[in-house]
Amino acid sequence: MAPTPPHLVTVLEQFHVAPTPAPAVGQPRALPLTFFDLVFWSIPPVQRLFFYDNADLLDVSDFTLGELARFRNSLAAALHHFYPLAGKLTCEAEVVFSDGDSVPLTVAFSDDDFRDLAGDHARDTTRLRALPKHGGSRPQQGVLAVQITVFPRAGICIGTTVHHAVADGASYTHFLSTWVAAQDVPPLFDRGVVRDDAGLREAFPRDNRTLGKAGGDERLDCWDLSRRPGAVLVTFRFTERQLRALGRRVESETSARCSPNALACGAAWAGRGSGMDGGTAPDAHFGFVTGCKPRASPPIPANYFGNCLGLCRVHAKRWELTAAAASAAIWRAIEGLAEAGSVFRGSRGWVHWVREYASARAVTVAGSPKLGVYAAADFGRAWGRPRKVEIASGERTGALALAESGRDGDGGI
Repeated sequence: MAPTPPHLVTVLEQFHVAPTPAPAVGQPRALPLTFFDLVFWSIPPVQRLFFYDNADLLDVSDFTLGELARFRNSLAAALHHFYPLAGKLTCEAEVVFSDGDSVPLTVAFSDDDFRDLAGDHARDTTRLRALPKHGGSRPQQGVLAVQITVFPRAGICIGTTVHHAVADGASYTHFLSTWVAAQDVPPLFDRGVVRDDAGLREAFPRDNRTLGKAGGDERLDCWDLSRRPGAVLVTFRFTERQLRALGRRVESETSARCSPNALACGAAWAGRGSGMDGGTAPDAHFGFVTGCKPRASPPIPANYFGNCLGLCRVHAKRWELTAAAASAAIWRAIEGLAEAGSVFRGSRGWVHWVREYASARAVTVAGSPKLGVYAAADFGRAWGRPRKVEIASGERTGALALAESGRDGDGGI
């Protein structure tokens, strides 16, 4: 792919948005990370980009004099409920909020081609790196950062960066829907709802330290595509009709009656099974996460804020990795989760699994169509639904980013 000429992204203003009003006096100011959170302690922050059309936006002043105040006020109001996002992630594995803490908000301008950036075709990932405000993956840093980039006569891009050790996709979309629509379902911060009979809260920090000293963080770099020249981001759309046809084919070849998610992931895994490591290893690896709130005993409330994901692994011989075989293998792993407690059986090894899969350059998944990010990011009459949502941090983890098929809600992926 020919090098893309550089495009200018200029920072215009920087603000600090504090929860407004401040959280109530009785709200906990320090939230200890659970073992679910600590699995993602060393994973790069999750960076999402939301592209909104607005051809009437003639220049940056149209936004700063019009929409910016409403944008800041709605963010501050959402942070009143989700105030830990304005706090700090500490070395003691806690999220701590102190009076005066805030979320950095950057307003920028870009002369890049908005519609091209928000397209489905191959785009140079370097063009997307300046759109979210970058954050490191180390502690003692802010949890959330927001950037809004104005593309005159085209639209805007909202970029968010959030530490994965603080919130999973469900908690993030809960915050997002509160931000854009002022929903009134408050988050639950009570860590007592997460049972830890196996003592993983104490074991996982030791694993992170031990593996880090043994080169574990370097193994995580194996996933980092930003270290390779010519990395591009491409979107593939599976329509509902295509998924039904693929499902019939998979069933005829394997007898497995797969879910749409398993079909889309299987096709993508087969397509990328030899791409991450050059196809030299005999085995291909696929990793995904599953929601554990209903699978915990007792179940964890749906509005619980934090990570609540279990890690799942699938292996296949590389020469057998067709779309049908890959889909069937993923579906059988999903079916196995129906047995009570099955997702937790290998939980003691979750921190190790992350490094092992990074070393093997396994194909993994970020996001899910079930999160409904397009609906959660609907700003109503102001901007509507985004024309495109991207997980830009997939460049760092090499992950497939899954979502529902956009604004049309046609049942695809």
